[in-house]
Amino acid sequence: MRREEPKKPMKMQPPMTPMIDTVFNLLIFFLLTPSFSATEGFLTTNLPTTSGPVADKAQIKVDRIKVELMDEGERGESVSIVFAESENLGSNFDALRQALEAKRNSGIAPNTPVLISPTMRCRHKWVVKAFDQAVLARFAEIHFAVPYQ
Repeated sequence: MRREEPKKPMKMQPPMTPMIDTVFNLLIFFLLTPSFSATEGFLTTNLPTTSGPVADKAQIKVDRIKVELMDEGERGESVSIVFAESENLGSNFDALRQALEAKRNSGIAPNTPVLISPTMRCRHKWVVKAFDQAVLARFAEIHFAVPYQ
């Protein structure tokens, strides 16, 4: 008697045409749906209209005390302090605190802004020292600005 050999199962192959159609539909979908018009990292804010590039310059009247920090030396190992755009204090941070306290004791409001303006190469430690002196002189608003060079 002859034995029947088991039949090999038929190879199942999924239909490729619908798969290709699906892949192309997904490709088209993901190419067309992103919106690149929105700016990433843009935060909407309510800025005052009395300052900025569009404001009338005659309206802007800001009393502030400016402290300029200029690095000295090849690697910025020293600093030169210019107080109120006219008084050179050298690198004496105690003199800076005394000058700030003199301004404060002369009747200036505690919320008068103190603008600390270091040069681009000025070391961070000098900026922190100037900040500390302004805090010790009891000023509440301390701002920072780096000038364009």
